[in-house]
Amino acid sequence: MRALLALGLALSPLSMAQAEPDLRALGDSAFEGRGDPARLAAALEAYRELAAREPGDPAVELRLARAEAFRALESPGEAADAWSRASRAAERALRRLSPRWAAAVDAGNPVEAAAQVEAPGAEALYWLALSAWSGAQGKGFAAILAVKDVALASMERAAELDAAVDCAGPHRALGAWTAALPAAVGGGADRARAHFEKALELGPRCQLTRVQEAETLFVLLQDKKSFESALAEVLAPEAPDPRFAPENAVAARMARELLARETRLF
Repeated sequence: MRALLALGLALSPLSMAQAEPDLRALGDSAFEGRGDPARLAAALEAYRELAAREPGDPAVELRLARAEAFRALESPGEAADAWSRASRAAERALRRLSPRWAAAVDAGNPVEAAAQVEAPGAEALYWLALSAWSGAQGKGFAAILAVKDVALASMERAAELDAAVDCAGPHRALGAWTAALPAAVGGGADRARAHFEKALELGPRCQLTRVQEAETLFVLLQDKKSFESALAEVLAPEAPDPRFAPENAVAARMARELLARETRLF
């Protein structure tokens, strides 16, 4: 528990059964300050330990999946490991929350399995789809094509069940993904635009949506004016939503990186 100890968050000498709720609370407290690498490390350490004690507990696994997904965004050099860990945590949760999904996957029907998930499994399905696609992105377009059908079906089902999860994350992801895919395999500008519009409607103060819209749709359309306008909005000095301040800080960093590449994108 070195990361927790470094923050003065040592556990009292209770039994394991008594300590688990304390450890969860410590992880949650640390995750609130996830913009600080030390606090993110402490949250991850707490959640990983809890997940190791009782694999599949959705209350823990979903926390772990979200924290690992944030690590992937915050530390691009660690993204491959973080997305892999997020995927495993989300799958463990989803197997508990949706036995019918698990049965379909185990029977070799992963695309059809998404339709078996009901509302309680929406968040787990979202993190699983996001981590699968995002992990594949680091490996190239062939890897994306390999996960495309399952990831799209899963994210579309997540959007049906809980479009607001992760600040409209399902529509944000679908917007970025469909902008990156040729129309012949399910992509295209019109579909991407519709998803981004829905994401901005549901989560208007979450700046990752504007960054991903600029990076994918506006680059696809070679719409330099909209690209610059979206990124200027991200970099505006206002704090759009304190609940997502760490994610918005990541979005600002991504916006600056995109602007530095602007001459190569247009």
